[in-house]
Amino acid sequence: MKGKSTESKFSVAILAGGESRRMQRNKALEMLVGKPLISHIIDPLRLTTNEMFIVAKETAGYEKFGLPVCVDRYNFHASIVGIHAAIAFSRQSRCLVVACDMPFAEPALADLLASFPQGYDAVVPLSRRGREPLLALYSKSCLPGIQARIEKGDLSIQRLIDALRTRYVETDEIAGHCDPFQAFTNVNSDTELKVARALYPKVIKRRQRQGSAGLRYGARPLVCFVGKKNSGKTTFLEKLVQELKFRGLRTAYLKHDSHGFEMDREGTDTWRIARAGAHSVAITSPVASASLETALRERSLEELASRIDGPVDIILAEGFKWSTADKLEISRSERSCSLACGEEELLAVISDRHDAAAAVPVFNLDDVSGVADFLLHRYGLNFAMRGNHVGVQQEN
Repeated sequence: MKGKSTESKFSVAILAGGESRRMQRNKALEMLVGKPLISHIIDPLRLTTNEMFIVAKETAGYEKFGLPVCVDRYNFHASIVGIHAAIAFSRQSRCLVVACDMPFAEPALADLLASFPQGYDAVVPLSRRGREPLLALYSKSCLPGIQARIEKGDLSIQRLIDALRTRYVETDEIAGHCDPFQAFTNVNSDTELKVARALYPKVIKRRQRQGSAGLRYGARPLVCFVGKKNSGKTTFLEKLVQELKFRGLRTAYLKHDSHGFEMDREGTDTWRIARAGAHSVAITSPVASASLETALRERSLEELASRIDGPVDIILAEGFKWSTADKLEISRSERSCSLACGEEELLAVISDRHDAAAAVPVFNLDDVSGVADFLLHRYGLNFAMRGNHVGVQQEN
């Protein structure tokens, strides 16, 4: 996370003027883990700028946040009105607009949007929902066009974005800086507020790790696939490894077995020597090598991952549900209708039940391609494929 510079590159405007139709109360002031929703935006984004303010219909209720409050210039409810007021009020040439119902807006994302050249009217990120104009960067150059649209009664943000010189920021560009599946979380209802509460520990955990999972920063993602016994973890991972290989990625696989195991076949030379008491046994051939050693204690997942040599893009682990690594759970109704882990511990669920989880994405048991897309976007693996692999189709 960058500290604010002596001369800010952009201002930050928090839009708090919505009607909150679904929540039926001022969502900006709704409490999320002990503080108002709007504070979850103010506190982290304050570090990115020297100019931050709130855009609202009136100042009442917002004085306690210690920020200037800009009152909408037009007396009707529409997001485009808030964007207009924010750009006009800003003393900077560019203004980051953030809706008050997006509590997990990331400083790293703000810095990424501001890193693009100033020749654009708008820099708009893309998420799985599509365009995100209410967490986007706008230039003062688009102010006259916005005003003209409002005065003609054209209040569509989507048509506005179409008319501007817009730089769209793809999900795989975002993934190396923050979690593109969490950063755009909306809280417009009580149900979505519950989802945000479940996501909050994961957001904090990821911020503390400072995005260390991004491949473009040199680390290899480590992902655990967990689930109850006989839920189909190995079967799914077999298909996933094939899919990732087809896409040009190199995987390593780690498995936890709580009952112990024997890697060598009974009766072979290495099996006989190991049974005789050798602490470590290794075998090599022109096509493969393997080793087995007696362990005085069970090694952690992180230890095992650190010992993987060679060019590997992603490490997939089966089991290790107590680990702090990122986790996806495979859940099959035939085995159980409950999850082995709490949703706050998971990135996603893979299940034959579409309602298997509320706080994280749910993929069908057959959607191997969708899970591969999810991993590629989250860890910036599309970047790795374009930059590091010969024979993979280049981006146009």
